[in-house]
Amino acid sequence: MPTRYVLKIPCPITGCAGQSKLSQWVCAKDNGTMYVDEDGFLSCYSNNHRAKIIYWKFDCGERGSGSKHNYERYQSADLEGFSHAMAIGLPHLKEAGAVWVTKLIQSVEKQFLNGDR
Repeated sequence: MPTRYVLKIPCPITGCAGQSKLSQWVCAKDNGTMYVDEDGFLSCYSNNHRAKIIYWKFDCGERGSGSKHNYERYQSADLEGFSHAMAIGLPHLKEAGAVWVTKLIQSVEKQFLNGDR
């Protein structure tokens, strides 16, 4: 069974103003805290909604001028955006350890590069 940690990353949508602030994400369907595991899956607190990162869409709530979320609220991340978000968020997962973080990075890269949709 994969180990889950609370998802604390900035907005993973490339070019979004929300890319500069760390957020704790919630599931739009049940308002539960979102978690990430080393296999590259996101899930809500209840684990009722679990899927590979590439299947999730994100809304950081940013609605200012030039926001990427003004016209399409929920958007899919690309590898660049999600990698940037992980680079900022992963230092806050000290309890996860290097092996867990390495596996997560490899899993996410595999999803995006293989077009694992």
